[in-house]
Amino acid sequence: MQLQRLAQALGDAGRRRDWRALQRLDLELGAALRGWTPAGEPERQALQALGEAHAEARRCCRDEMQSLEETLSQMREGRERWRAYAAHGGQQLEDQP
Repeated sequence: MQLQRLAQALGDAGRRRDWRALQRLDLELGAALRGWTPAGEPERQALQALGEAHAEARRCCRDEMQSLEETLSQMREGRERWRAYAAHGGQQLEDQP
């Protein structure tokens, strides 16, 4: 039952982009799985569901990282425009939109 709860919580936190909850759940998951051996089919199914939820959470993290990289890239490009603007005393530059 604990693995099912963790799988559900992990999937929910990933979809909500709740990074703190994901971090907490990752630690909780590590502790829950230490020394755990699936005893039967229900446990194996729970472990499979947990693996799927974990993969989904990793996809959410990867998507967020890509989004942040794009934002930082745009900020770096904007920084150069702001520097040029400041270098010209704040006057509108002819070649800048």
